[in-house]
Amino acid sequence: MICRQLRLAIVTGLFVGSSAFAAIEVTPGVGAGLEYTDNAKLSSKNEDDDVIAVGYVGAEIDVVDGPLTANATTSLTYEDYTDDSFSDQYYFNLSADAGWEMIRDRLTWQVQNFFTQQREDSLDADTPDNNQNTNVFTFGPILQFQATPRNHINISPEYRNFYYQKENTDNQQYGITAGWLYDLYRTMNVGLSGSVKKIDYDKDDENPDFTTSTANAVVSGTTARSVYNMTLGATHVNRDRFENENGSVGSLTWAYQMTGRSGMEAFLASELTDSSSDLLRSETDPITGDFSNEQISGDVLRNNTARLSYVMQASTLYTNVWAEYRDLSYKETQDDMDVREVGAELTYSITPLFNGGVSSFYNRTKQKDTGRKDTEYFIGGNLAYDLTRKLRTRLDLRYRTKDSTVSSSEYNEFSAFISLVYGFANSSAVRRGGY
Repeated sequence: MICRQLRLAIVTGLFVGSSAFAAIEVTPGVGAGLEYTDNAKLSSKNEDDDVIAVGYVGAEIDVVDGPLTANATTSLTYEDYTDDSFSDQYYFNLSADAGWEMIRDRLTWQVQNFFTQQREDSLDADTPDNNQNTNVFTFGPILQFQATPRNHINISPEYRNFYYQKENTDNQQYGITAGWLYDLYRTMNVGLSGSVKKIDYDKDDENPDFTTSTANAVVSGTTARSVYNMTLGATHVNRDRFENENGSVGSLTWAYQMTGRSGMEAFLASELTDSSSDLLRSETDPITGDFSNEQISGDVLRNNTARLSYVMQASTLYTNVWAEYRDLSYKETQDDMDVREVGAELTYSITPLFNGGVSSFYNRTKQKDTGRKDTEYFIGGNLAYDLTRKLRTRLDLRYRTKDSTVSSSEYNEFSAFISLVYGFANSSAVRRGGY
């Protein structure tokens, strides 16, 4: 039986495809690969090697038809552990976003759906028995009013549905956001925003429902080389069966164009929130941080995040460097964490058809309530060759290790992965977990 959340994903696909066929551009993809690993279960003891056969089908869909715009990427990956370290695995992914401008410059209907896999326990290894399907469905209108040439008003009622395969944190969220912006200068806006959101858990005996109310002052603008947005305000959380929470909140998003080929992005935030909202935000705006550094929970949490990234795209060289700090304080559960991560990736075009790359990251996570500390290191390299305009092959080599105060969570792994992909697909995405 297809779960309710997968049906929502299909409804999104039908919405995306409801326009005239002439306006739809579909780019399909298919791929296959083999991976060898010397520690398939990422175990601290009894390390078992395995060969994993991988099959992949996917597509990218773009729709532009007057008032209707939509984009969707979807894939289905099959993994066969030939030495039976795990049973056969199927991974479905969908990222879809569609909008219909019902009334020009006044009313737009928006629908989004993200079907992904996330770790059940963020501190444990990224293996099939620690992965779960998640789905986030969002639907609602965006109403825009221009009271005067300088005054802009936005109102956005919204419905969200969150599904977790293994967690008891399925929930529906009903909310409304309203904002007012004033064009103080041609390059600067000031204003106010407010929101009210009701979180209704399917199992409210395990996760009490709550309502959040937030009010913010907003400053946004542009300079010759940058774009920024700042908010500062307060949030009140009214919780069933638990003490209410109050606190100040704020955020800063800043993008700076250093040269025509390089730029930096910064994100700073301190919020009273829930992990479901953070999951959605990470899917829609990756600059806000890596959601794998957060534990899924039905609790209210204080999320302090700082992330800085640098990207350079030259004719033959691509560089991406990032650093992230995350401090998580849960109100009831013992999931408080301090996370620090740095990473880098570099790709160099040796010839127009042949390129290579290296990537690495370091992650240190400390669980405050238990004193547990985990440190992960990863380094990888790849070589890719375009056999034709649409057919390409790639070899990935990877080494990763994890040290932990919980000895059963430690591991070392070396793996090699070779793939052949036709059409739409990034061959490194065929195999999950760190490439």
